[in-house]
Amino acid sequence: MLFLWLVIWAIITFSASEKTQMLKQQQKFITALEQRKWSRVDGMICKDYDDGALDATTLKAGMRQVLGGFYVLSITPEITKVQVIHGVGMVKTNLKVEGNGAGLSSMVVAEARRIKQPWFFHWHKRGFWPWSWELVQIHNDDMFVPPGALEK
Repeated sequence: MLFLWLVIWAIITFSASEKTQMLKQQQKFITALEQRKWSRVDGMICKDYDDGALDATTLKAGMRQVLGGFYVLSITPEITKVQVIHGVGMVKTNLKVEGNGAGLSSMVVAEARRIKQPWFFHWHKRGFWPWSWELVQIHNDDMFVPPGALEK
């Protein structure tokens, strides 16, 4: 009986399209950010992350700095476009950020409301497993991070 369940799980897991796999990883990333599960967030960001302004180390530290003061945080994505081709994918989404807390939390919510342009999350599949998608870039045209604003 256990063998049958393992076979069914394997069929369901490995037969999912790359689009479905990437979207699951996108949702897991957003959920990890909301819960501030930094080890999960870190594990989804690739080591060679580079968005032109931030590298992986600075991005991870910046997320901790910016989101760490929230007591309650809700990030609601509204996905407008998804593209996936041979292990490379992009999710275009608007993000609604709500919450409260200390530190930068009120400024983060206000800044999120100001941003009208969608966010682009770029993913690469780095292995055989359906969950081996890694985030290689996050971009938003309305977002500007001044050099040195985020600590490493």
